[in-house]
Amino acid sequence: MEIPPNSSPEAGLTVAAVARRIGVAPDTLRTWDRRYGMGPSEHMPGKHRRYNSDDMARLEIMRRLVMDGVMPAEAARVAKSSDLSNVVSARPSLHLVTEQEVSEDVVDFDSPKNACRGLTRAAGMLDAVACQTLIARLLETKGVLWAWDNVLVPVLVALGEKWANTGEGIEIEHMLSEVVVGELKVVMMSVDQPVNVRPVILASAPHELHTLPLYAVGAALAEHQISSRILGARMPADALAAACRKLGPSAVVIWSQSFGTADLETWRAIEPQRPAPLKLAIGPGWGSDLPGDVFNTPSLAETLIALAQASGH
Repeated sequence: MEIPPNSSPEAGLTVAAVARRIGVAPDTLRTWDRRYGMGPSEHMPGKHRRYNSDDMARLEIMRRLVMDGVMPAEAARVAKSSDLSNVVSARPSLHLVTEQEVSEDVVDFDSPKNACRGLTRAAGMLDAVACQTLIARLLETKGVLWAWDNVLVPVLVALGEKWANTGEGIEIEHMLSEVVVGELKVVMMSVDQPVNVRPVILASAPHELHTLPLYAVGAALAEHQISSRILGARMPADALAAACRKLGPSAVVIWSQSFGTADLETWRAIEPQRPAPLKLAIGPGWGSDLPGDVFNTPSLAETLIALAQASGH
């Protein structure tokens, strides 16, 4: 079938179809249409407007610019004025041009505020690929500790507070958490020549469902070639004790996020070993009544220092 000169196989796409193709939520597309005139141009009497191939190309340009930190209004202006005759091959040069034209709007990843803004914007559009790219870049250039303290925790806390206050956005928080865990796992798998013969055990308290901070600890240790084992959420005391017997760890870390998830019996279940492992209770769920051989570290940095020393590093 011959395609008319001003048509393409991608003409006539709905909002939902475009959203799936470029990875932007339908509500975001509607906002871009309403605010910036980035809507569909195809129109047939009696039917909804449809996106054609040029619309798709401009939306893809806008999405890439927004993910690079350009403000949406300026990204829309650049996208609408771009030459679409060879969009794919022109993307690298287009990016260089926009950096010159709108340099004041480009995210500076040396700034925690701007990094948070870029990640929040990507998460708000449920753009997992953009979130993954941003997080991977931060972990590579800044390290786990900096990224965790300055960007990942502030953004996740803000999303959690928004959900608590409005009942909206839990899907954003869940998506971003999954991406964060995925990227931290990549770092954890980078340990090829561990400096510690005895691994660090990382587990959540018996009634604790959250595990994300454990992956932060594991990834930060991996940057120093310290190996660890994550045992996951809701780790029963007897199962943790069995793992300690098998692995003979240099340290045992148990995370508790909220009061009521921690259980002091977990520590008592760990049998005496020689040499004895360092025992760290981390997270706000632990009280002050810890056993005498269990220590509390209030920050990721202090936790890393203690674990590095226990691992002989």
